[in-house]
Amino acid sequence: MNAKEFIVWFLLSLLAAFAIAVILFCVHLGMPWWPHHLNREVRIAKHHIAESVEGPTIWLQGGSSTWFGFDSPLLQAETGFDVVNLAFNINMPLEFCFDEVRLFAKPGDAVILGLENSMYFRNNYSSYAADEITIWEPEFFWSLSLRRKAQFLKSLPWRKVLAGDFVRLGQLTGDFEKHLKPLPPKKVIENLEDQWDGRYAGEIPAYYNYLTLNRHGDFVQSNHTLWRGTHDYYLMDLHPVSVMTRHDFKEFTKWARENNVQILMSWLPMARNPKLDLEHPKVKASIHRITNFTSSMGLEFLGKPEDFVQDIELFYDTSHHTTAEGATERTKRLLPFLKEVLD
Repeated sequence: MNAKEFIVWFLLSLLAAFAIAVILFCVHLGMPWWPHHLNREVRIAKHHIAESVEGPTIWLQGGSSTWFGFDSPLLQAETGFDVVNLAFNINMPLEFCFDEVRLFAKPGDAVILGLENSMYFRNNYSSYAADEITIWEPEFFWSLSLRRKAQFLKSLPWRKVLAGDFVRLGQLTGDFEKHLKPLPPKKVIENLEDQWDGRYAGEIPAYYNYLTLNRHGDFVQSNHTLWRGTHDYYLMDLHPVSVMTRHDFKEFTKWARENNVQILMSWLPMARNPKLDLEHPKVKASIHRITNFTSSMGLEFLGKPEDFVQDIELFYDTSHHTTAEGATERTKRLLPFLKEVLD
C-alpha cells in the first residue's frame, strides 16, 4: 500500500466509523425503556397538571430543592394565583428548565426560579441529563445549536447508547413488550388522577415518582430517615457564573419580557450545619457573584440566603430535600417578599 492508498483507506475508515456512530446514536434516540421511566412519567404528570390551569399562574422551576421544597397549596391560597411546580432535577440543563416554562407560561404569569447554587456555575451537560434526555425528550437535542450539540454528545455515556440499541432490538424480538415497555402517557395520567381521588390500589414508591405528586406538582412527603450530613451548598467554590448560564438566562429573560412574564428569583432552602457559614469570605464572594449576575439581567432575589437557612430537622434524604414541614416553612418565609413584589 502506497501513501496515497493509505490516506484514502484512512479517510474511508474514519467516515465509516463516524457513520456507524451516527447510526447507533439515532437508533438509540427516543428509545423509552424502564430504567428511565420514572423521570419520563414525572414529566408527563407535571405537563398534565400544567395544561389544567387557566388563570394567572405562578410557575415554580429549579432542581429537586424546588420540586421538594415548596408548599404550592399555601402559595396559591396566599397569592390568589394558580401554582404549578414544574421543577425536576438539579442535573437538568438550564435551557431545558426554561423550555419547560416556555411551553406553558402566558402573559401575566410569574416564574419563581429556585435554582440550586451549582446551577449558576455549571458550564457543561451532566452525563445524567444527556442520558435521560436522549431517551425521553430527543426533541431537546435537535433544538440545540451545533456547538451545544457537540457539548451534549461529549457528555453522553456511549455505553448507554449501546444499551439503548439493544433495547431497540428487544422491540423487534418481543422482549420490549414483555419487560421493558414504560407506561403510555394516558395510563400515567389515569393512575395519577386515581391516586389523587383515592382510587389507586397499586404500589406507590417512596419518592421520585409521579404517584408522589400532589395536584400542583409538588413532591408529597413520605417517611424517610432524616438527613444528618454536612454541606456548603457549593458556596465555597470560586467558579464564575458560567458562559452557558449567562447565555441561557439572557435568552430566557428576553423571552419573558417579550411575553409579559415576570421572573422572580428564590434562594434554595439550606440546612443549618457545620459546613454552611454564610459569613465566610468565600461564601460571601459566591453569593455576590450570583446576585451581581442576576441584577445584570434585571432580576432580583426574594429575600436573602440567610432568610432560608432552616433547622436540619426539616431536611431528609439529602441536603437539598425538605420535609413537608420544611417546604411549608420555606414557603412561609418567601411569602412576605413575594407579596410585596406581586402587589
